[in-house]
Amino acid sequence: MQYVQSNNHILFILKPATEIVKEAIWSLNATNNGIETYPISSYLLHSLFLKLTGAQEQKLKCICWELACRDYEYRFERFERNRYSECSDYGDKNMVYKDILNAIKKHDDSFLITDDIKDNILNVWKDSTRQLFEHSVLCHNFKRKYDEYKELIIDVDKEWIMNNNQLFTKEDNISRAARIKTFNLGLQGLFKKYIYVERNRCAHNTRSYQHNLPSIKELVSPEHKLQNYFLFMSIIILLDEIYKKLFETYLEKQGYFSHTHDY
Repeated sequence: MQYVQSNNHILFILKPATEIVKEAIWSLNATNNGIETYPISSYLLHSLFLKLTGAQEQKLKCICWELACRDYEYRFERFERNRYSECSDYGDKNMVYKDILNAIKKHDDSFLITDDIKDNILNVWKDSTRQLFEHSVLCHNFKRKYDEYKELIIDVDKEWIMNNNQLFTKEDNISRAARIKTFNLGLQGLFKKYIYVERNRCAHNTRSYQHNLPSIKELVSPEHKLQNYFLFMSIIILLDEIYKKLFETYLEKQGYFSHTHDY
């Protein structure tokens, strides 16, 4: 029986995560940018981060479903033998990344992730996040955090992403000089140590009963700069760009765009 495609999933998968951020920023920019926006901005950052992570987790599940609807062997592997979890931790995110790569190579075994592909993803990511944050009320209210964020990502380049089967390159495969700004962590380490932990805190509201405030020593530590919501959201957006690009390539190899006018 032929799979009858629904465009709902595909349109959702190809919709940029930046659209979620735009909606939030525009709503805040509609205020008069007075001192009363500071507590609102803090609340918005937490809510926006949670919305971004939740949307991405659903997007990855939709990607798995779309692949499974076209490949029954994959369906058995991913939905019976080796199921994904919530698509929230790095292991699941890397698994879906490899799944899309394998699906592409089933249609084109010569496909390689080139430097041009990686450079294009990084350029779109850096341009879109700059346009989002640069002149927003969030940036105005948390200017120091935004300036620190720009310093943290200044050395991120193609060496950091999509290294064969590694969604984010392991620290050992990134030069030490390139990791100075991020205190020897790569994007993989940043995700595991900070973003995933913060995701769980927000999703389960652990701060309501765990008063695990940072110590004075932690607050004055240079590494405290890594506790940065601009950085957290930016890395989620980078992940989104990677998945969008690869899934779009998968659809192209399938001839999807030549058979539909709905996209």
